[in-house]
Amino acid sequence: MSRLEERYRRVLRLLPVGYRRQWEDDMVAAFLETLQTGDAETDEYLADHGRPSLAEVASVMSLAVRLRIGGADAPPRPYAWGQAVRLAVLTGVLLQAVMATAGLAITLWLYGALSWLPAPTSEWVLVPPASSWQATLNLAGYAWLPAFLALVLGHRRVAQAVAAVAVVPQAVAVAVEQATGPAPLTVTPWALLLIELALLVAMSAVHSDAAPVARRPWLLALPIGILAVPVPLFLAQATMPALRLLDWPGMCCVLVAVAMAVNLVASRSPLRTLPWSLALVLLAAAALALRIATLPDIGAQVQRTALLTTAAGQIVAVLAVGVPLAVVAFRALRHLPPVPSAEEPHRTDS
Repeated sequence: MSRLEERYRRVLRLLPVGYRRQWEDDMVAAFLETLQTGDAETDEYLADHGRPSLAEVASVMSLAVRLRIGGADAPPRPYAWGQAVRLAVLTGVLLQAVMATAGLAITLWLYGALSWLPAPTSEWVLVPPASSWQATLNLAGYAWLPAFLALVLGHRRVAQAVAAVAVVPQAVAVAVEQATGPAPLTVTPWALLLIELALLVAMSAVHSDAAPVARRPWLLALPIGILAVPVPLFLAQATMPALRLLDWPGMCCVLVAVAMAVNLVASRSPLRTLPWSLALVLLAAAALALRIATLPDIGAQVQRTALLTTAAGQIVAVLAVGVPLAVVAFRALRHLPPVPSAEEPHRTDS
Protein backbone atom coordinates (compact mmCIF):
# COMPACT_ATOMS: atom_id res chain seq x y z
CA MET A 1 0.00 0.00 0.00
CA SER A 2 1.45 3.35 -1.03
CA ARG A 3 1.59 6.34 1.27
CA LEU A 4 -0.94 8.15 -0.92
CA GLU A 5 -3.41 5.31 -0.49
CA GLU A 6 -2.81 5.29 3.28
CA ARG A 7 -3.51 9.00 3.44
CA TYR A 8 -6.71 8.69 1.47
CA ARG A 9 -7.92 5.76 3.58
CA ARG A 10 -7.21 7.87 6.65
CA VAL A 11 -9.49 10.59 5.27
CA LEU A 12 -12.19 8.00 4.56
CA ARG A 13 -12.30 7.12 8.26
CA LEU A 14 -14.60 10.12 8.56
CA LEU A 15 -17.33 8.05 6.87
CA PRO A 16 -19.67 5.74 8.80
CA VAL A 17 -18.28 2.25 9.34
CA GLY A 18 -20.99 0.43 7.38
CA TYR A 19 -20.67 2.69 4.37
CA ARG A 20 -16.88 2.57 4.47
CA ARG A 21 -16.83 -1.22 4.71
CA GLN A 22 -18.92 -1.44 1.55
CA TRP A 23 -17.33 1.23 -0.61
CA GLU A 24 -13.88 2.12 0.72
CA ASP A 25 -11.93 -0.03 -1.74
CA ASP A 26 -13.92 1.24 -4.73
CA MET A 27 -13.50 4.85 -3.66
CA VAL A 28 -9.76 4.42 -3.11
CA ALA A 29 -9.35 2.74 -6.49
CA ALA A 30 -11.31 5.50 -8.23
CA PHE A 31 -9.29 8.19 -6.49
CA LEU A 32 -5.93 6.61 -7.33
CA GLU A 33 -7.02 6.14 -10.93
CA THR A 34 -7.76 9.83 -11.33
CA LEU A 35 -4.19 10.62 -10.27
CA GLN A 36 -2.58 8.39 -12.87
CA THR A 37 -0.61 10.52 -15.32
CA GLY A 38 0.78 7.82 -17.56
CA ASP A 39 4.32 8.79 -16.64
CA ALA A 40 5.94 6.11 -14.44
CA GLU A 41 8.29 8.51 -12.67
CA THR A 42 5.53 11.02 -11.88
CA ASP A 43 3.18 8.27 -10.72
CA GLU A 44 5.85 6.87 -8.43
CA TYR A 45 6.50 10.32 -6.95
CA LEU A 46 2.78 10.88 -6.32
CA ALA A 47 2.46 7.46 -4.70
CA ASP A 48 5.06 8.48 -2.10
CA HIS A 49 4.44 12.21 -1.72
CA GLY A 50 0.93 12.83 -3.04
CA ARG A 51 -1.97 13.80 -0.79
CA PRO A 52 -5.72 14.10 -1.23
CA SER A 53 -6.56 17.61 -2.34
CA LEU A 54 -8.39 20.00 -0.06
CA ALA A 55 -11.40 19.75 -2.37
CA GLU A 56 -11.40 15.97 -2.06
CA VAL A 57 -11.08 16.12 1.74
CA ALA A 58 -13.90 18.68 1.91
CA SER A 59 -16.04 16.46 -0.33
CA VAL A 60 -15.47 13.42 1.91
CA MET A 61 -16.33 15.52 4.97
CA SER A 62 -19.51 16.71 3.28
CA LEU A 63 -20.44 13.14 2.41
CA ALA A 64 -19.78 12.04 6.00
CA VAL A 65 -22.11 14.75 7.29
CA ARG A 66 -24.82 13.84 4.77
CA LEU A 67 -24.60 10.16 5.69
CA ARG A 68 -24.82 10.83 9.42
CA ILE A 69 -27.46 13.54 9.14
CA GLY A 70 -29.73 11.46 6.97
CA GLY A 71 -32.53 12.58 4.72
CA ALA A 72 -35.93 11.05 4.13
CA ASP A 73 -34.51 7.87 2.58
CA ALA A 74 -31.73 7.37 5.16
CA PRO A 75 -31.45 4.35 7.48
CA PRO A 76 -33.19 4.72 10.87
CA ARG A 77 -30.29 5.96 12.99
CA PRO A 78 -28.95 8.60 10.57
CA TYR A 79 -32.52 9.67 9.89
CA ALA A 80 -33.20 10.12 13.62
CA TRP A 81 -30.02 12.18 14.01
CA GLY A 82 -30.83 14.15 10.88
CA GLN A 83 -34.28 14.99 12.12
CA ALA A 84 -32.88 15.89 15.54
CA VAL A 85 -30.33 18.30 14.07
CA ARG A 86 -32.95 19.86 11.81
CA LEU A 87 -35.40 20.29 14.69
CA ALA A 88 -32.67 21.83 16.83
CA VAL A 89 -31.69 24.22 14.02
CA LEU A 90 -35.29 25.24 13.35
CA THR A 91 -35.84 25.80 17.06
CA GLY A 92 -32.67 27.89 17.34
CA VAL A 93 -33.58 30.03 14.34
CA LEU A 94 -37.13 30.32 15.67
CA LEU A 95 -35.82 31.62 18.98
CA GLN A 96 -33.67 34.18 17.19
CA ALA A 97 -36.66 35.25 15.08
CA VAL A 98 -38.90 35.46 18.14
CA MET A 99 -36.46 37.69 19.99
CA ALA A 100 -35.82 39.86 16.92
CA THR A 101 -39.54 40.32 16.29
CA ALA A 102 -40.25 41.05 19.94
CA GLY A 103 -37.34 43.49 20.02
CA LEU A 104 -38.74 45.31 16.99
CA ALA A 105 -42.20 45.47 18.56
CA ILE A 106 -40.82 46.80 21.84
CA THR A 107 -38.78 49.44 19.99
CA LEU A 108 -41.89 50.60 18.15
CA TRP A 109 -43.76 50.65 21.46
CA LEU A 110 -41.09 52.80 23.10
CA TYR A 111 -41.19 55.20 20.15
CA GLY A 112 -44.96 55.53 20.62
CA ALA A 113 -45.80 53.91 17.29
CA LEU A 114 -48.12 51.42 18.99
CA SER A 115 -50.53 53.91 20.51
CA TRP A 116 -53.13 51.23 21.27
CA LEU A 117 -50.79 49.80 23.92
CA PRO A 118 -50.32 51.37 27.37
CA ALA A 119 -47.54 53.93 27.49
CA PRO A 120 -44.18 52.55 28.74
CA THR A 121 -43.33 53.20 32.36
CA SER A 122 -40.33 55.19 33.51
CA GLU A 123 -38.40 51.94 33.92
CA TRP A 124 -38.19 51.69 30.16
CA VAL A 125 -35.69 54.13 28.69
CA LEU A 126 -35.09 54.18 24.95
CA VAL A 127 -31.39 54.63 24.28
CA PRO A 128 -30.90 55.89 20.71
CA PRO A 129 -28.07 54.37 18.67
CA ALA A 130 -24.75 56.06 19.34
CA SER A 131 -23.84 56.01 15.66
CA SER A 132 -25.09 55.01 12.25
CA TRP A 133 -23.04 51.82 12.59
CA GLN A 134 -24.90 50.93 15.79
CA ALA A 135 -28.21 51.61 14.07
CA THR A 136 -27.15 49.32 11.22
CA LEU A 137 -26.30 46.58 13.72
CA ASN A 138 -29.72 46.92 15.33
CA LEU A 139 -31.43 46.62 11.96
CA ALA A 140 -29.26 43.68 10.92
CA GLY A 141 -30.43 41.70 13.94
CA TYR A 142 -33.97 41.74 12.57
CA ALA A 143 -32.78 39.63 9.62
CA TRP A 144 -33.38 36.49 11.69
CA LEU A 145 -37.11 36.87 11.07
CA PRO A 146 -37.01 36.60 7.24
CA ALA A 147 -34.28 33.96 7.62
CA PHE A 148 -36.61 31.82 9.70
CA LEU A 149 -39.47 32.27 7.24
CA ALA A 150 -37.24 31.35 4.30
CA LEU A 151 -35.97 28.25 6.11
CA VAL A 152 -39.48 27.04 6.95
CA LEU A 153 -40.65 27.67 3.39
CA GLY A 154 -37.84 25.49 2.02
CA HIS A 155 -35.39 28.14 0.79
CA ARG A 156 -32.37 27.10 2.82
CA ARG A 157 -29.71 28.96 0.83
CA VAL A 158 -31.75 32.15 0.96
CA ALA A 159 -32.21 31.65 4.69
CA GLN A 160 -28.46 31.28 5.21
CA ALA A 161 -27.73 34.35 3.12
CA VAL A 162 -30.24 36.43 5.07
CA ALA A 163 -29.02 35.10 8.41
CA ALA A 164 -25.48 36.07 7.40
CA VAL A 165 -26.75 39.67 7.26
CA ALA A 166 -27.42 39.38 10.99
CA VAL A 167 -24.27 37.44 11.91
CA VAL A 168 -21.47 39.02 9.86
CA PRO A 169 -21.92 42.66 10.98
CA GLN A 170 -22.20 41.43 14.57
CA ALA A 171 -18.95 39.50 14.18
CA VAL A 172 -17.19 42.60 12.89
CA ALA A 173 -18.62 44.73 15.69
CA VAL A 174 -17.58 42.27 18.40
CA ALA A 175 -14.05 41.99 17.02
CA VAL A 176 -13.61 45.76 16.73
CA GLU A 177 -15.17 46.55 20.12
CA GLN A 178 -13.18 43.90 21.96
CA ALA A 179 -9.93 44.95 20.27
CA THR A 180 -10.26 48.73 20.55
CA GLY A 181 -12.86 49.38 23.23
CA PRO A 182 -11.96 50.79 26.65
CA ALA A 183 -13.73 47.97 28.49
CA PRO A 184 -11.80 44.77 29.32
CA LEU A 185 -12.23 41.70 27.16
CA THR A 186 -15.36 39.69 27.91
CA VAL A 187 -16.43 36.19 26.95
CA THR A 188 -20.15 36.73 26.49
CA PRO A 189 -20.10 38.51 23.09
CA TRP A 190 -17.84 35.84 21.64
CA ALA A 191 -19.94 33.01 23.07
CA LEU A 192 -23.14 34.48 21.64
CA LEU A 193 -21.44 35.05 18.30
CA LEU A 194 -20.14 31.48 18.23
CA ILE A 195 -23.66 30.15 18.83
CA GLU A 196 -25.00 32.25 15.96
CA LEU A 197 -22.20 31.16 13.62
CA ALA A 198 -22.82 27.51 14.53
CA LEU A 199 -26.51 28.01 13.84
CA LEU A 200 -25.75 29.60 10.48
CA VAL A 201 -23.57 26.66 9.43
CA ALA A 202 -25.97 24.05 10.85
CA MET A 203 -28.77 25.39 8.66
CA SER A 204 -27.14 23.31 5.91
CA ALA A 205 -28.74 20.25 7.55
CA VAL A 206 -32.11 21.41 6.22
CA HIS A 207 -31.17 20.20 2.74
CA SER A 208 -33.29 19.11 -0.19
CA ASP A 209 -32.95 15.40 0.62
CA ALA A 210 -34.43 15.90 4.08
CA ALA A 211 -38.08 15.41 4.94
CA PRO A 212 -40.06 18.59 4.14
CA VAL A 213 -40.55 20.98 7.03
CA ALA A 214 -44.09 21.02 8.42
CA ARG A 215 -44.75 24.66 7.65
CA ARG A 216 -47.98 25.34 9.54
CA PRO A 217 -46.76 24.37 13.05
CA TRP A 218 -43.51 26.31 12.68
CA LEU A 219 -45.24 29.40 11.30
CA LEU A 220 -47.74 29.28 14.16
CA ALA A 221 -44.88 28.86 16.61
CA LEU A 222 -43.56 32.34 15.76
CA PRO A 223 -46.47 34.45 17.09
CA ILE A 224 -47.08 31.97 19.91
CA GLY A 225 -43.45 32.20 20.93
CA ILE A 226 -43.53 35.99 20.90
CA LEU A 227 -46.65 36.14 23.04
CA ALA A 228 -45.51 33.38 25.40
CA VAL A 229 -41.87 34.26 26.11
CA PRO A 230 -40.17 37.61 25.39
CA VAL A 231 -43.02 40.10 25.64
CA PRO A 232 -44.30 38.92 29.08
CA LEU A 233 -40.71 38.58 30.29
CA PHE A 234 -39.70 42.08 29.23
CA LEU A 235 -42.86 43.60 30.69
CA ALA A 236 -42.31 41.73 33.95
CA GLN A 237 -38.69 42.85 34.12
CA ALA A 238 -39.84 46.44 33.86
CA THR A 239 -41.87 46.10 37.07
CA MET A 240 -40.02 43.30 38.93
CA PRO A 241 -36.30 44.06 39.30
CA ALA A 242 -35.58 40.56 40.62
CA LEU A 243 -36.33 39.11 37.19
CA ARG A 244 -33.46 41.10 35.70
CA LEU A 245 -31.16 38.41 37.04
CA LEU A 246 -32.39 36.24 34.17
CA ASP A 247 -30.03 37.06 31.30
CA TRP A 248 -30.04 35.59 27.78
CA PRO A 249 -28.01 32.43 28.60
CA GLY A 250 -30.21 31.94 31.65
CA MET A 251 -33.35 32.30 29.59
CA CYS A 252 -32.05 29.65 27.17
CA CYS A 253 -31.42 27.30 30.10
CA VAL A 254 -34.90 27.85 31.52
CA LEU A 255 -36.63 27.36 28.18
CA VAL A 256 -34.76 24.18 27.31
CA ALA A 257 -35.23 22.76 30.82
CA VAL A 258 -38.98 23.33 30.61
CA ALA A 259 -39.13 21.82 27.12
CA MET A 260 -37.19 18.74 28.24
CA ALA A 261 -39.43 18.29 31.28
CA VAL A 262 -42.52 18.42 29.07
CA ASN A 263 -40.93 15.91 26.70
CA LEU A 264 -40.16 13.50 29.55
CA VAL A 265 -43.62 13.76 31.10
CA ALA A 266 -45.67 13.71 27.92
CA SER A 267 -43.69 11.06 26.04
CA ARG A 268 -45.24 7.59 26.22
CA SER A 269 -43.24 6.13 23.34
CA PRO A 270 -39.52 7.08 23.37
CA LEU A 271 -39.11 5.88 19.78
CA ARG A 272 -41.87 8.17 18.48
CA THR A 273 -40.45 11.23 20.21
CA LEU A 274 -36.81 10.26 19.61
CA PRO A 275 -35.97 13.06 17.13
CA TRP A 276 -37.35 15.71 19.48
CA SER A 277 -35.61 14.12 22.47
CA LEU A 278 -32.26 14.17 20.67
CA ALA A 279 -32.92 17.72 19.46
CA LEU A 280 -33.57 18.89 23.02
CA VAL A 281 -30.40 17.17 24.21
CA LEU A 282 -28.45 19.08 21.54
CA LEU A 283 -30.12 22.35 22.55
CA ALA A 284 -29.43 21.62 26.23
CA ALA A 285 -25.74 21.07 25.46
CA ALA A 286 -25.61 24.40 23.62
CA ALA A 287 -27.43 26.21 26.45
CA LEU A 288 -25.11 24.71 29.06
CA ALA A 289 -22.02 25.62 27.04
CA LEU A 290 -23.29 29.19 26.68
CA ARG A 291 -24.15 29.45 30.39
CA ILE A 292 -20.80 28.05 31.57
CA ALA A 293 -18.80 30.14 29.09
CA THR A 294 -20.39 33.37 30.37
CA LEU A 295 -19.74 32.67 34.07
CA PRO A 296 -16.43 34.62 34.15
CA ASP A 297 -18.23 37.78 33.03
CA ILE A 298 -20.81 37.37 35.80
CA GLY A 299 -18.05 37.38 38.42
CA ALA A 300 -17.13 40.94 37.43
CA GLN A 301 -20.61 42.38 38.00
CA VAL A 302 -21.94 44.15 41.07
CA GLN A 303 -24.63 41.53 41.73
CA ARG A 304 -22.21 38.67 41.16
CA THR A 305 -23.33 36.63 44.19
CA ALA A 306 -26.99 36.63 43.18
CA LEU A 307 -26.13 36.16 39.51
CA LEU A 308 -23.74 33.26 40.18
CA THR A 309 -26.29 31.59 42.43
CA THR A 310 -28.96 31.98 39.77
CA ALA A 311 -26.62 30.66 37.08
CA ALA A 312 -25.72 27.65 39.21
CA GLY A 313 -29.42 26.90 39.66
CA GLN A 314 -29.92 27.10 35.90
CA ILE A 315 -27.07 24.65 35.27
CA VAL A 316 -28.42 22.23 37.86
CA ALA A 317 -31.92 22.46 36.38
CA VAL A 318 -30.72 21.67 32.86
CA LEU A 319 -28.60 18.75 34.07
CA ALA A 320 -31.36 17.41 36.30
CA VAL A 321 -33.75 17.12 33.37
CA GLY A 322 -31.27 16.72 30.53
CA VAL A 323 -29.38 13.69 31.85
CA PRO A 324 -32.51 11.51 32.24
CA LEU A 325 -33.75 12.64 28.84
CA ALA A 326 -30.39 11.81 27.24
CA VAL A 327 -30.46 8.34 28.82
CA VAL A 328 -33.96 7.68 27.49
CA ALA A 329 -33.09 9.04 24.04
CA PHE A 330 -29.89 7.03 23.60
CA ARG A 331 -31.58 3.86 24.82
CA ALA A 332 -34.27 4.35 22.20
CA LEU A 333 -31.61 5.10 19.60
CA ARG A 334 -29.89 1.77 20.30
CA HIS A 335 -33.14 -0.03 19.49
CA LEU A 336 -33.04 1.29 15.93
CA PRO A 337 -31.29 -0.82 13.27
CA PRO A 338 -27.64 0.10 12.67
CA VAL A 339 -26.54 1.84 9.50
CA PRO A 340 -26.80 -0.73 6.68
CA SER A 341 -24.56 -0.84 3.64
CA ALA A 342 -25.49 1.68 1.00
CA GLU A 343 -27.00 0.41 -2.22
CA GLU A 344 -24.66 2.44 -4.36
CA PRO A 345 -21.58 4.56 -3.76
CA HIS A 346 -21.97 8.30 -3.31
CA ARG A 347 -19.82 10.51 -5.43
CA THR A 348 -17.39 12.54 -3.38
CA ASP A 349 -16.82 15.13 -6.06
CA SER A 350 -20.31 16.58 -5.92
